[in-house]
Amino acid sequence: MRQSPGPKPQDDRHLTEASIPTLVLSGLVDYALARGVVPDAWFAGQGLSVAQIRQPDTLVSFRQAATVLRRALRALPPEAVGLQMGSREGLASFGMLGLAMASCRTVREAFETGLRYHLASGSLMDVEQELGASEVALRARERFPEPELLPFLCEEMFFSTTALIRAMVGNDINPRRVELGYPAPAYAATYQRLFNCPVHFDCEANRLTFDAALLDRPLATYSPASFAAALAACRRLIETPAVSQDVVTSVENLLRGNLRQRPSMAEIARDLNITERTLRRQLADAGQRFSDIRDRVLEQRATALLRDSSLTVGAIAAELGFGDLRDFRRAFRRWTGQTPQDLRRQKNADADAEAGNE
Repeated sequence: MRQSPGPKPQDDRHLTEASIPTLVLSGLVDYALARGVVPDAWFAGQGLSVAQIRQPDTLVSFRQAATVLRRALRALPPEAVGLQMGSREGLASFGMLGLAMASCRTVREAFETGLRYHLASGSLMDVEQELGASEVALRARERFPEPELLPFLCEEMFFSTTALIRAMVGNDINPRRVELGYPAPAYAATYQRLFNCPVHFDCEANRLTFDAALLDRPLATYSPASFAAALAACRRLIETPAVSQDVVTSVENLLRGNLRQRPSMAEIARDLNITERTLRRQLADAGQRFSDIRDRVLEQRATALLRDSSLTVGAIAAELGFGDLRDFRRAFRRWTGQTPQDLRRQKNADADAEAGNE
């Protein structure tokens, strides 16, 4: 099956906007150096260096991070790189977000903090919580489709999360199961050994599932002072001060991180540590309305998924928080002047034309 080349730069400016902390890239450099692999060539042509990504205030774009990761994975031995990186101490993997989570009163509060501020960890995936009667799942989805990177991204996110939970509560904590949306790799047995639970591949989504009772476990590392300091640092990262103080960028980043739940303007204001009235005024000063920003983020995500994923239109509607497929179709036509099926047909026609020219 021929894979899509991925979104073009003009499809979504957030491919090229520097807003991602470098924790994952820095950890990968450390992993390579420990194995005698020199990583300098990974950064060629990206305007980055090993020294730069070690700086705590350095931010990179998704395109920069994806390029570095692809080069790294091709240069490193074909092994469980993401799982090995996730085995690092949980706090190291998550940076200030890990400290904020460990300083919460309970696992439930830690999960809520992690979900709200996961962008501060430098992850290239978005994550949401699915809560049932007896279990709680963390569902990870690609911010932009990158089939070559998906195993690494899921491994690093899911096992670093597991390692952090074990560090906070106890090493006897195991997930109920792990579901992954890609084929089993050659080292699949490593998943079973590290997660110590059933691991399923070729699933419809990427999920890490625990017993719901875990949420009410208290944390011995609870510290209101540490929590406040760490959370302030996370907020500074999410607000991307190294790039711009533009409140529009901050709102877009927070919306993009939780499209299924559709955070309200009041919730976004709370995450930015300002009042809803202040947020509305700042957006007005920038010539923007909250509803327009939300629609723009939804349109960008919908277009990327329709062009570069194999998800059905119904599944894409659900990813974007639409409970009714008809509502999604109407919204997409309002945004773009065409239906989701029109865009899919155009994508397929373009791919066939490209194949005929090869």
